[in-house]
Amino acid sequence: MLNRRSFVGLFAGAVPAVVLAGCGSSGAGGSAAATGSTAEGGSAAGFSAASGGTAPEGFSKGADARVVALSKSVGELWTLAGGTLVGVTEDGLELEGAEGATSVGTISKPNQEQVVALEPDVVMLTPDMPAHVSLKEALDASGIATYVAAIESFEDYQAAMADLTAATGRDDLWQSNVVDAESQVEDVRQRAKDAAASSEVAGDGATYLAIRVSATKNKVLKQDYFACEILTDMQLANVADDSTALDDLSVEAIVAADPTWIFVVPQGENEKALQAYKESFEDKPAWSSLTAVAQNRVEVLPKDLFQYKPNARWGEAYEYAYGVVFGS
Repeated sequence: MLNRRSFVGLFAGAVPAVVLAGCGSSGAGGSAAATGSTAEGGSAAGFSAASGGTAPEGFSKGADARVVALSKSVGELWTLAGGTLVGVTEDGLELEGAEGATSVGTISKPNQEQVVALEPDVVMLTPDMPAHVSLKEALDASGIATYVAAIESFEDYQAAMADLTAATGRDDLWQSNVVDAESQVEDVRQRAKDAAASSEVAGDGATYLAIRVSATKNKVLKQDYFACEILTDMQLANVADDSTALDDLSVEAIVAADPTWIFVVPQGENEKALQAYKESFEDKPAWSSLTAVAQNRVEVLPKDLFQYKPNARWGEAYEYAYGVVFGS
């Protein structure tokens, strides 16, 4: 039964893109690893940068830059830094800071003509989506700057916001959306270490399996997925990281691994995703033999914190995971 609570890739092109490095690439206030130059002149005149970041390519106009985002998550990075969007995919049209923005298609199928027609200074995208990678190549050839945001840990988010708040000069937003969140994240990480020392379901030998489920596809989640970073910080080991046997998510392979915890992340429509989970896993006779199932440690994680990037809510995501694992 389910417990239901409430590349990084470097691409050749005419205009270099900032690419955020993986977990641990920068410390507090550090800026992201980059390929190519930063924006001409750095931050706009008169702006400060308490974050220590440097305005990336395409953001030299500061908060006045014409920015198009190809997903809600990456667009929110810019609005959290104090900017506004002139265009965004359909999933991000209700973002604060996207009022009046033009739709440029869907996250999985952005429309190149609509993007170019908005005459953006920079287009923000993610390497997670093949359509974004393809569109980036076309934008590079057109001389339009791109910002590739690979956010798979709090440190990645921190690095992106260091540079974006440097571009807008909003030191207040660096404090409220990053520094305050960092304090909460570090507090939860330490509490998890302390709690795991006396826990039977975390720490030495405790494992987890994370599955993303949808109406059409189920996928095992490994350490390159941001939610796994959070779960690992709860002092749990991902059984899928060293096992290709789990890649096809057969019930037999899961039973052989017998994780301490199973986490389910719905994608798309919740009801359809959870029905697909039930049919693919829960209804199988062998499923009930799992330790996690027998001991009621199968958890559905909320999409807004574990499917979509939590951004300013990283601390909340950490607190949620802590509450699941340690019960408070």
